Amino acid sequence: MPRAAGRQAASRLRVHAAAALLWAALGLILGGVTLPALSVSSFWVFERSYSILGGIVSMAESGQTALAVFVFTVSVLFPVGKIVLGLAAVRQMRAPGARLHRTLPRTLWWLAALSRWSMADVLVLALLVILLNGQLLTTADVHSGIALFALGVIASALGLGLIERAK
Repeated sequence: MPRAAGRQAASRLRVHAAAALLWAALGLILGGVTLPALSVSSFWVFERSYSILGGIVSMAESGQTALAVFVFTVSVLFPVGKIVLGLAAVRQMRAPGARLHRTLPRTLWWLAALSRWSMADVLVLALLVILLNGQLLTTADVHSGIALFALGVIASALGLGLIERAK
């Protein structure tokens, strides 16, 4: 019996840690998409900063609606949806005597496995910085929005992984 009690205590600890990571991830991702992520300067005079959401709005305003919807889905809806699903699982796991629905752990496993795709826009921005810095009289710098977004994606992947181990 002591082993079973120890496993239950470890499982509860994982669920609490997962909840903390997921709430932190939500804040980091929301901050990451709203704070400046990239600034581009040309001729050392013109400089413009973009947040992820600001870039999405710019795409939509310039007529690239399909691209804006795709980037919004991948950069905002998908990461936030994963976190919300993870928080719902945590809530369900914390309920006394409750057990997870059979399909939820499998869904969480897939979401954790797919979480690396949330980093795709971070990698695209990194490539954009490299390309822009290679052009004559143009430089690009990365700002805190990208770091917060990347940390949020990592925290959500860790939180979802803890939920998977706690079930």
